[in-house]
Parts: sequence; C-alpha cells; structure tokens
Amino acid sequence: MRLGDFELYVMTAGGWHADGGSFFGVVPRVLWQKERPPDEDNLIRCACVAVVVRHRGRVIVCETGIGTKLDEKLARRYRVWEPDGLLSSLGSLGIRPQEVDVVVTTHLHWDHAGGLTRRRADGGYELTFPRARHVVQREEWDFALAPDPRSRAAYFEEDLLPVADAGLLELVDGEAEVVPGLVVRKTGGHTPGHQLIIFRHSDELSCAVTGDLVAQRPHLRLPWIPAADLDVRRSLEEKEKLLEEASSHRWLLVLGHETEHPAGYLEPGGGWTPEPELDNP
Repeated sequence: MRLGDFELYVMTAGGWHADGGSFFGVVPRVLWQKERPPDEDNLIRCACVAVVVRHRGRVIVCETGIGTKLDEKLARRYRVWEPDGLLSSLGSLGIRPQEVDVVVTTHLHWDHAGGLTRRRADGGYELTFPRARHVVQREEWDFALAPDPRSRAAYFEEDLLPVADAGLLELVDGEAEVVPGLVVRKTGGHTPGHQLIIFRHSDELSCAVTGDLVAQRPHLRLPWIPAADLDVRRSLEEKEKLLEEASSHRWLLVLGHETEHPAGYLEPGGGWTPEPELDNP
C-alpha cells in the first residue's frame, strides 16, 4: 500500500500464546472469551505484527517480534510459532538484513525487540540489521536496563546491549521525526517509554503502528487494558487520544498483536474495517 512517499508492507513476525487474563486485565473472562476463545490452558494466540517500509531509497523496519534466540524451554513455555517470520518475509520482498536502514520499536519487551539481535554460530550475539539506526525512547532504554521486579522478566539484555555496543542506538525524548514524515510519539502507559510509530503524509492520511497501546481488536474498547500496563491511567488517556484521531481522520491503524486483519480503520461507531491491500491474516 502507498501512503504518500511511503510504501507499506504489513507482515507477521511470528507469535506466541499469551495468558488471556493478563492480556485483558480487569475484563472478566466471560466477556473476553467471546472474542478470543482460549485453549484449555487459558492461552490465546497472539501475533507479532511488523511493518516494513520503503521510503526514498531507504528500508525501515517497525517492530521485530520475538526473533530466534529463545532457548527451547522458553519457546515451549510461550508456544512460540514462526520465530523467523520477519526475515522470511523480508526475503520475499527481496530485502537482505544488511539493506535495512532504520529499525523502530514501540518498546523493548522481548516480544517486540527480540528480533533486534540473533545468535551467532559461536553462541554469541550479533545485530540482525547490522547497519541500521535503532530508534528508541531514552526513558524506555533506561528502564529496560534497570527494570522494576515486576517488569524484569519482560526485558532481555541480549536483545539490547549489542545495539549500543555497535554504536547504532539512537535515543529520542518524546516526539521526534525519524525520517521526513515518520514520527515517533511517546505514550508511556504500557511501559515508561512506549511509543507510537506514525507515518504522516497529512492529517487526513496517516498510519499508526500501535504496539501494545492497542494490541488486538478487542483492545479498541477504551477500558480494555492489558494487566501488564504499568500506568493504566496514562494508557487510557493516550488510547482515547489515538482512537479519536483514528476515527476522525480515518487513520490506518496497525495493531501490534492482532492475528487476523491487523491493519484497518476505526469507524466512528467503533467498527473495524480491514485494509484489503494490507490484509495479513
């Protein structure tokens, strides 16, 4: 799909199975299971949705998913599927990892930043995209390296430190323009430095990669907030702002963990209309 100078491709970078209760927070199971039926272990299927963009000769990757580094025990625990999905999809577009110029992640949890690095044959770690700028909110980076006890399990140093060691980490504070028309906007809420990734051709023609601010279609309901969010009030405020923008201006939204039709439009009445050019079930 074209959005001004941006050529967008939405793809699934693998996924995992999450506890349904944690994914929907205080929403009772009797409500959320109608839209996301869990398995016998109360788990629901979640995708890691990525966006690959061509823009004026550049290649930009937004979100990298889990990647391929998880050990067998963790991969079984989370029931990970297609961990190499992002690189396979890039290959289908004729893009090699070393041709990626910019990587942007909404935040640094393992299911969004795991694909920043990969394991070498000798057991060490290397950058998946060895010449790309990696754009992260400063507050997110600082928190990821020294998280609170509740958040510690969501961050892996091997996803992060090789980026800084390579000199390819670009820290921003608040709203920043990464390339002309590509803006990151700090939301906080889910994590201290969670950010939206917004491709802005005009106020009426924009695309927002939502990360965990709106993870799946049920989260389009304002009160449906994941239990993992650190600042629920902030999440509510930022989500309300985004949903108003999206419905008023018909922004294209790309939902961070939606498994079916992750790219679409929020209608004024709350309905969801998939974008057929970016249909990635």
